[in-house]
Amino acid sequence: MKLLFIPILAGLSILSAHAQKTDTTKVSPQQQYNPNAQRNGYETYQSTSQIVGSGPYTMVNTMDHRYEGLRGTPYFLPAWNKGQIEMVAGQNYKEVPIKFDAYRQHLILLRTWAGNDSIIVNADQVKSFQLKNPDGQLYVFRHLPEAKNPDEALREGYFLVLYQGKSALLKRVSKAFKQADYKNPYSSGNRYDEFRDVNSYFILKPDLTLTKVKLSDKAIIETLGDHADELKAFVKQENLSGKTEKEAILVVQKYDSF
Repeated sequence: MKLLFIPILAGLSILSAHAQKTDTTKVSPQQQYNPNAQRNGYETYQSTSQIVGSGPYTMVNTMDHRYEGLRGTPYFLPAWNKGQIEMVAGQNYKEVPIKFDAYRQHLILLRTWAGNDSIIVNADQVKSFQLKNPDGQLYVFRHLPEAKNPDEALREGYFLVLYQGKSALLKRVSKAFKQADYKNPYSSGNRYDEFRDVNSYFILKPDLTLTKVKLSDKAIIETLGDHADELKAFVKQENLSGKTEKEAILVVQKYDSF
């Protein structure tokens, strides 16, 4: 391990310089948002109708065991991953421990040479990064600040590359946080906080136009615009619906072949 990092320590100091933010997973609890912070099992009641045997207007703490904790994770892959980072300036760092926080759209680097401190790498300095799941499947994410789309938020964060040719089929991997909701009469009944997957798909054309698209052959063909008749014939011949990532990739690949 030492032999692995010694040659790139000088280069990785550049990463540290460009990382403008400290990873909030390492800051103190007072600074870090914690979805469990207000869920310690106690509730306050202020009425005798709620507590048998208490005097009028008495404030009493009582236990509420209904809360079931936190489900899910803000990360694309929960464990640290020895991945690769390609920087805008041309540096290419391999076998560096990283995580992708899909909830905040942050690439996080673990600095094992600095006491296992972790930092958020400035997205403006990142061209792409790669990581693998436990089964060895490779995932490539790109930062696309130059993409043409009216939604400014899309120029921040990262896209998972499903297919890259003259055009590209991209997946915006993100997370949404939903708090437990079970205390009020009209609550949903969910007794746990949860991070949920909220993914969407985009087509990036050669002119860098970035368009959100549903996974269907009709939506993909309309978004691509050109060669519609040829694509419809191809979809019919191959009996495709475009409703899976694999089939959507085939449609975009065929478009790039014209």
